[in-house]
Amino acid sequence: MKNKRLWGKRLAKEPAAITEVFTSGRDVRGTASADERLVPYDIWGSRAHVLMLARQGILPKPVARVLIKGLGKIENAWEQGEFFLDPAEEDVHSNVESWLIKKFGLKVGGRLHTARSRNDQVAVDMRLYLRDNALNFLYELTSLIKVLLDQAQKQRSTIFPGYTHHQPAQITTLGHIWLSFAESLSRDGQRFQDWYKRFNQNPLGSMTGYGTSFDIDRNLTSKLLGFDNPCPNSLDPIQNRWEPEAEMGFALAAMMNHLSSLAQILILFSTREFGLFRLDDAYCTGSSMMPQKRNPDPLEIIKAKAAVAQGLLANLLSIGRSLFLGYNRDTQWTKYLIMDLVDECISAPRIAAEIVASLHIHKDKMAGLCQKGFITAPDILERLVQDWGLPFRQAKVAVEKAVKYSEAEGGEQISPSALQRSLQEEGLSLKMEQRFIPMAQDPKLIVSRRKAIGGTSFEALGKNIADLTASLQVSRRWLAQKRKQQAMAKTRLAEMECRI
Repeated sequence: MKNKRLWGKRLAKEPAAITEVFTSGRDVRGTASADERLVPYDIWGSRAHVLMLARQGILPKPVARVLIKGLGKIENAWEQGEFFLDPAEEDVHSNVESWLIKKFGLKVGGRLHTARSRNDQVAVDMRLYLRDNALNFLYELTSLIKVLLDQAQKQRSTIFPGYTHHQPAQITTLGHIWLSFAESLSRDGQRFQDWYKRFNQNPLGSMTGYGTSFDIDRNLTSKLLGFDNPCPNSLDPIQNRWEPEAEMGFALAAMMNHLSSLAQILILFSTREFGLFRLDDAYCTGSSMMPQKRNPDPLEIIKAKAAVAQGLLANLLSIGRSLFLGYNRDTQWTKYLIMDLVDECISAPRIAAEIVASLHIHKDKMAGLCQKGFITAPDILERLVQDWGLPFRQAKVAVEKAVKYSEAEGGEQISPSALQRSLQEEGLSLKMEQRFIPMAQDPKLIVSRRKAIGGTSFEALGKNIADLTASLQVSRRWLAQKRKQQAMAKTRLAEMECRI
């Protein structure tokens, strides 16, 4: 058997690559140690630090050149998978420094830590790591939002049943549904941008939290690391090391809540009982025992990851609640928590985008549900108020009775006879054309009448799409600008190193 899985012959397609990785989680795959992820950031920070020390005359230029060359060798070895962290050296910072001491001796390698502490060093590494991930998540979100906007454009006129309390509520369009998620995910993208604006500050030079007597140039290292400016107070980024992690954690938890809601909707509406959607086979899995199964595992895992995100966020906030002055070892664990959070969430927007883009839509079943469950009752109520000037509360009582009488007749829409009976009981005599009730319950006419901002009319949805598209373009330009800023910082660093 070529197919080693215990399922799959039920499906017409092989699972997408992302489906297999996403659904298996950590079952058969390990994760890198926390500080392995920080190696490139630690080297970047060390290069900027050495260059600054040389420019300030704190470090002899010949020594600086040797250190810069050594850091370059470590970086190359890391990229080729030939630099490994020794647990006996405690962390990435000590591993890098020890390598340089062993290679060049104490008189050279032992100078790397001048005017620096592991406290500000790890704070820099984490800011750089988190900053990259803020941009990565923004990229994934903009890609998902683009898919939602494309689907919203295609389904602007597709009639869809809206729900509250898991019960039929009012008729809407599928385009309106997709736009609601595009809106909420746009806010998530803005949170990552806000995080970047708030925390793109340089902790390097803070030392243990109380500064240094060396004449360091924190503005220079900020430029070389792509930060907007140094952290104004040396104690703040050391004592509150948990805060950038926790705020990133909230942005991720909010994003995952929105994706979890989307997942639940897709799961429920793709069941045979509803049959409004059919998930593409590439994003389903089978069963080891039940031959008929097409399980929405990736969507269920999104929901699980949303719960995990909330738990990790609570942990991050708890660690930050009772810290004394300066560095507290408690905050070491924020590194593990936020990295777990990033790992759990990073693929969620992408797989959600692929699922939505490949979704099979059954418009006939959607239209059928828009004729059931008295879902048009609110619109008849509004017409009574608008066309005959009835007080809202009086009209509502009449429609409530009409629903009750129509249900007794065995119907799922308000009948003309039931409405007339209820109006008479309320002492209302309205001259109503015979065709009023059928027209007032026509789904396409209903959605076309909602022309206010945020409504379901073709025009309102078009404006919503245009506004979100413009916002998406702004976010993408911002993202490109920030990535360019980082690339320029690295280029500037390399050019300055050549002149040492």
